[in-house]
Amino acid sequence: MSTASFSPAVPEMNQQPGLSEPERIMNVFVAPSKTFADIRRSSRWWVPFLLSCIFGYALIFTVGQKVGWEQVTENQMKLNPKAVERMDQLSPEERARRMSFAVAITKGISYAIPVVVLLVDLVIAAVLMATFNFGVGTQITFGQSFAIVMYAWLVGIVRSLLAVITLFAGSNVEAFNFSNPVGTNPAYYMSITDVPGWLYRMCSWFDLITIWLFVLMGIGFAVVGRKKISTGIAVMAGWFIVMVLVTTGWVAVTS
Repeated sequence: MSTASFSPAVPEMNQQPGLSEPERIMNVFVAPSKTFADIRRSSRWWVPFLLSCIFGYALIFTVGQKVGWEQVTENQMKLNPKAVERMDQLSPEERARRMSFAVAITKGISYAIPVVVLLVDLVIAAVLMATFNFGVGTQITFGQSFAIVMYAWLVGIVRSLLAVITLFAGSNVEAFNFSNPVGTNPAYYMSITDVPGWLYRMCSWFDLITIWLFVLMGIGFAVVGRKKISTGIAVMAGWFIVMVLVTTGWVAVTS
């Protein structure tokens, strides 16, 4: 007669405790691999989302106080010379009416920043999840992908903070625009009206914080997907080139 023995499941003794939320946030800036590895344990994302919104609103309130919404709207319109040309052809009354409407749109979109951030990040998370799962062979869930994107976007806090500081210091008030609020890229130092729109757009992509963001997302997807970090960064470098070419080409065609 034979006997069968069943060994009870042995718990893993070397499991590392999960990171606290402050640790996850801090490590995004100093040791990102630790934060993204912890996303395999928990894909919570709401804290970085709230922090991004808080700093985003700090910038919005500063802009409203230091720049003014009409000035902001005029500066944004300068990015599209054809739109400026059409406005200049209107009668003073019609121009004032159109300008008032444009200011309301700019202000409304700015204050709706949480919804905008969520929608944009949902799309980015879906696209990158598909890219890494089908292109690299990872098995990343949508929740993990969304968390990676949300934590990587924390570097946007640096841009908001720098923009607030420069506005309170009195610089960039007359030329401020939300698409390029601080001097971390060559386009910031160009005159929108003196250079071709496509050149301005292309140079704005070579932004220290934007490149940092792409690198962090590459690290995040590589760590969560258990691939080489160099692979993740290479994939994001490909997406960076695609975005530069598409947006620059679009501006060249439409301006």
